[in-house]
Amino acid sequence: MADHLVIYLKDLHALSCDWTFSSDSGEPSTPLCSGTVSELADKNKNRLLTLKNISCIIPSELVHLSYQNIPAKNKQRALQALPFVLEDQLAEDIEQLHFAISNATNNVYPVAAIRHATMISLLSRLDEFHIYPSAVYADISCLPHTTACWNILCNENGICIDQHTDSVIHTDAEFFPQIIANLLSPENNPSQPDCISVYSASDATDVVLADSINKDINVIQYKYETSPVIHFLKLNNRQLINLRQGTYKVVNQSNQWWQVWRAAAFIAIAAIALELSFGIIQLNRLSTHNELLESEIINIYKSSFPLSKRIVNARVQMESKLKQLRKGGSKSASGFTDILLETAPVLNATNGMTISAISYNNDKLQLSFTIDKLSSVESLKQRLNQSGHIKAELISSSSEARQVNAQISIEVI
Repeated sequence: MADHLVIYLKDLHALSCDWTFSSDSGEPSTPLCSGTVSELADKNKNRLLTLKNISCIIPSELVHLSYQNIPAKNKQRALQALPFVLEDQLAEDIEQLHFAISNATNNVYPVAAIRHATMISLLSRLDEFHIYPSAVYADISCLPHTTACWNILCNENGICIDQHTDSVIHTDAEFFPQIIANLLSPENNPSQPDCISVYSASDATDVVLADSINKDINVIQYKYETSPVIHFLKLNNRQLINLRQGTYKVVNQSNQWWQVWRAAAFIAIAAIALELSFGIIQLNRLSTHNELLESEIINIYKSSFPLSKRIVNARVQMESKLKQLRKGGSKSASGFTDILLETAPVLNATNGMTISAISYNNDKLQLSFTIDKLSSVESLKQRLNQSGHIKAELISSSSEARQVNAQISIEVI
């Protein structure tokens, strides 16, 4: 199964193109097809869903290609300097241009400039058909590159000359003989090529380079049937310029998903952290409350069993004492528990009451407490007697510092 789609977009406005699939070695794996981008998308709808390696090749006339000597330490520094280097060579406002760069040889970088509007139009129109190219190249830069050998590409868009040392030249067929003669003149260009590779259609007349061409220059004619795309498939030139750089760089799909879900992930993490914080706060509150309850239990135990001097675990010791009372099987044991069961709800519902001491002797529970007013003491006694199972009597009461100290005796009846 082919894994690389090569599209030669000959006309950006009409979206006419040639295309084929190639293997990793750069050999065509499907027949060459011609048509429109819409037809390409319809014929390869299922393959385009999973295809990741798509190269789009555009006419060189849309791109300013040249070779620039930039004394920079790396490509990134060279790319930053490129607009200033080309400013005087370009008619366009540099703010309207997108710049791209490839690998250097002795500080000489292959560079490209294309209008932002052209790149945006190209990518958006392909996007309409769910075609997302990972690379965009100028056609002549895709031809095989050989040291000291020029490339000439002839097609319906005109003739393009790449000397590999200066700006790439675009011209019409009628002006080509004069231009190539000037380029091959030793007086105008002392650095002559060893060979010239000419790529043209099989039905086209062989390009006449010049009558006075140096006989030592080897001219090689490459013919193609319907499209030069067959000569573009290798794409292994280390100086090949991919225009999808900078603003138009392809973003990895996993990074795109991460951008989409990053906010949600951060919110989820924050929510978990907040929940943990609330849990810790709640745990601290419960721990503090538990300590208060333990302290209250100890106080009640001391009041209930004043003769017990050693307190290790008040809760367990209280339960042990109660069990001892129950094991006796006496009226005293059952009376004590009955009184506790009957009085606990009433005492718990009494506002402003603080128990100061509890004692149990002779089957009677004596309760010492403070309360806000004397009428509340009488009300408490009446509510205790309402159950019909116990009898409450007021032993004493006295007022002191806006509170009443009272003692009530309670027994089972």
